Amino acid sequence: MNAVTAPVLVALLLLLPVSASAIDHTNLDEGRPVRVEDAYAIPTGEIAVETGAGVTLRHHGGNRGFFPIEFWYGALANFQIGIGTTLSTNPHEIEEPPKAGDVRIGALYNLNQETLSMPAFGMRVDVEVPTGVDSKGVDIAVKGIVTKSFERLTLHLNAGYEFVTASGRDERDGRYTLAIGGSYPLGAPLFTRATLVGDVFAEQSLRRRDSTTVGAELGGRYQLTPRMVWDVGVGTEFAGPGDRSTFSFTTGLSFGF
Repeated sequence: MNAVTAPVLVALLLLLPVSASAIDHTNLDEGRPVRVEDAYAIPTGEIAVETGAGVTLRHHGGNRGFFPIEFWYGALANFQIGIGTTLSTNPHEIEEPPKAGDVRIGALYNLNQETLSMPAFGMRVDVEVPTGVDSKGVDIAVKGIVTKSFERLTLHLNAGYEFVTASGRDERDGRYTLAIGGSYPLGAPLFTRATLVGDVFAEQSLRRRDSTTVGAELGGRYQLTPRMVWDVGVGTEFAGPGDRSTFSFTTGLSFGF
């Protein structure tokens, strides 16, 4: 981990007060294990630590391992703030942001609780700081999140836009992202410790000449203890530029304090 990233992450964790709240396998966070997430923030005073490892096999170019870590803190009611980064093998081969080692500072706000007639709405903002390998420019991503339950099945819509401040001559100044997915608790209502989750997604390429990346993911989250959740997921990008991922695998743990 680079000299800037590690101290920032460790300092944040040490400065936050500790809560005894539990972490729930039904809560969805981006990347754990798929990119779609729900509209809800963690409880006030809770700390969540999310870490994992994965591999992606490229259609063209070298395969790549990645190692994300993220800290979230329930700062206020319905509002969480966080900081994280993702390390990667072959970091110089990553052409689009975020680059390996970039620090990501984020916030998520839940606008309302779901009712019988209205879904839950959330808003997330992330700032990517160029602390990584071959990185330049601060990038800002804004995302709207919609979550609606139909009995035990919960559907999620994530729509976002990323503003790129240091784009090249043949690159866009920004790009859209879209993910639609669902989650379903297995074994409910008698015994529920696992949640099945999947999504389909589209991400506009930063380079103007490249087509939009389209893919799908499937995974699960399992409650190991009241404060620990294990996740595992697989995915593929079946349309897009030549260096898209033909297969990806990720697994990780989430801890609540």
